[in-house]
Amino acid sequence: MIFIVLSVLLFSYNNVLWKKNLKATSIPFLVSYRAFFTSTISIGFLLLFFTIEHISISDFIKITTGSLFGVLGLFSMLAVIKKSSLQWLGIYNLLGVVFTILYLWIFDTVLIKEFLLGLLLIVSGFVCFIFSNKQTQLKITTKQHLILLLMSFSYSFSAILHWKNLNLNFSPLLIIANQESIVFFVGLFFTFKKANISAIKTDLRIYFKKIIIMSTVVFFAILFSFLGLKQTNPIVSSLLFLAAPLTTILFSAFFFKEKFSKKNIVFIIIILLGAFMLHFQNN
Repeated sequence: MIFIVLSVLLFSYNNVLWKKNLKATSIPFLVSYRAFFTSTISIGFLLLFFTIEHISISDFIKITTGSLFGVLGLFSMLAVIKKSSLQWLGIYNLLGVVFTILYLWIFDTVLIKEFLLGLLLIVSGFVCFIFSNKQTQLKITTKQHLILLLMSFSYSFSAILHWKNLNLNFSPLLIIANQESIVFFVGLFFTFKKANISAIKTDLRIYFKKIIIMSTVVFFAILFSFLGLKQTNPIVSSLLFLAAPLTTILFSAFFFKEKFSKKNIVFIIIILLGAFMLHFQNN
């Protein structure tokens, strides 16, 4: 249980660090800089403790496809939270369960009518949250909403594909190393596409300590999540899904002094209740 709690807190704090450090630098630079350390760490552990000789080209494509959706979700997320509230990240992360249910309905044997009440609660709370913040500090543009929808879809589809990969007995470290390596190369490409070499050298020095902290936080967040999933039962571990977005919303108020209106609290509870129902029905 303690590993699950630590993982939730670290993942949420990682979102705070993204937003804080993005203020004065570009998304591709920060992404590639952090991914350099996380990919190096994960590849190092992979080479020390696992063998990858049995990985076929087909297996590699399956893992890489899931990773690519994860990378798309990451860049979509950062494009919005750089200029807007972390509360939207938490709200749209809760919305991600809707995409999971739709996937199971289309490609699996799940009956959609079993999930209608939960879906209705999420959609109702979500729509009300949007309209109640049209004239507040939380207001975001239609384009940002679309990007966050893309983020939710990408993260959900990535999670489904990686869940399938894990069921094929692929090492979690292999999946992490693959995704972080792709993040690094994609970030590096866009960093040097509009490169200012002198500015990059300066930022490498300025952000070194911050990147070390970010890399350490996300590495232990991932490590604790796997340890927690291994040691707890599925019902307890599934709280990770609900707690991380909620903690991100709370952290937005604590670290960035964003206020909660009574209406927003009610709408968040409605969305959370719907997500709770969908997630546990699915389990």
